[in-house]
Amino acid sequence: MAMQRRMPAFSGAVAAVFSAALAAAAPSPAAAQSYKVVTAVPGKMSGGTTAFIDAMQKRVIELDYAGKVVWQCSLAASHFKSAELQRAADLEWIKADDTFLVAVPFSGVFRIDRKCNVVWRYLTAKVSHDADLLPNGNVLHTWAWDAPNDYQAVEVDPSGKVVWRWQARDHVDRKWAAEGKGAPDTPTRGPGSGQGGGRGEGFTHANAVVRLPNGDTLVSLRNFHRVVRVAPDGSVRRSWGPINYVHEPSYLPDGALLAAQRAPMIVAAYGQGPRKTVFSNKIGISPIRTVEQLDKGNLLLTGGEDIVEIDAGGEVVWHVKIFSALGARIRDGVYKAVRVAK
Repeated sequence: MAMQRRMPAFSGAVAAVFSAALAAAAPSPAAAQSYKVVTAVPGKMSGGTTAFIDAMQKRVIELDYAGKVVWQCSLAASHFKSAELQRAADLEWIKADDTFLVAVPFSGVFRIDRKCNVVWRYLTAKVSHDADLLPNGNVLHTWAWDAPNDYQAVEVDPSGKVVWRWQARDHVDRKWAAEGKGAPDTPTRGPGSGQGGGRGEGFTHANAVVRLPNGDTLVSLRNFHRVVRVAPDGSVRRSWGPINYVHEPSYLPDGALLAAQRAPMIVAAYGQGPRKTVFSNKIGISPIRTVEQLDKGNLLLTGGEDIVEIDAGGEVVWHVKIFSALGARIRDGVYKAVRVAK
């Protein structure tokens, strides 16, 4: 089976040249784009700023609660020429040193500082949707535009060496569709119904990976409408589903699984008994792609042209609209927003 291409972290002159190229293309006004706050409820917001990747502007943008850009960094330098940011670029804020981890589809995973210097990189064409820095310094990422023989979850160490990987092909069960009988929602497409290969919908369209404290890994398999919990040895300990076109699973403090789903487009908790709707989406976010747990029980939701914070009761307490000056709906413009809370 094909090994994933890997590159070690930068060092010496190469790092200096690479970082200088990014920094040189960095802060400048974000032209032809506006960010409009349509809801803000003082006292109910969890605090901090919000960062996201504006794929149309090829920038990491950081907004305050008033919608003002307080920091930005260009992702338009030449070394991102193979990047397709609109195909699910991921962003994670690293609180320990105030840096950002950026998963650039079809290009690699990059860690950038506040001066827009690249302080670490891992080059691979097979990355999209999600990349997380683990407590041990390794990086875990997923690959959604996958073929059946690809690895959907890969962990690399700081040198770029692959230390763990998981392949769905030997574990997905095509009988999962039958288990959907009598469920609240029936997926509109069957399991594994993507087009296959790297340029279509993918085989599994794995869109999220989460490393749990005990070493297990949650993997979201969108095309199979399933979340699986994978042991370190690669075996599947448990699965949840069908969760129609599942996105961004995580555990709630009470042990229930939190995730976004489509048809209906909601955020729900899957624990004992029927699912519990956490966000009914009366404002019509489409699609809801990512869900981040914040302080006070609040959640940060991202979808298309909307970034929304809700409180523990599901009430919208902050809502910013992302508009294109050309008037086009940018469903693929913002995949994920993250809260920056220093």
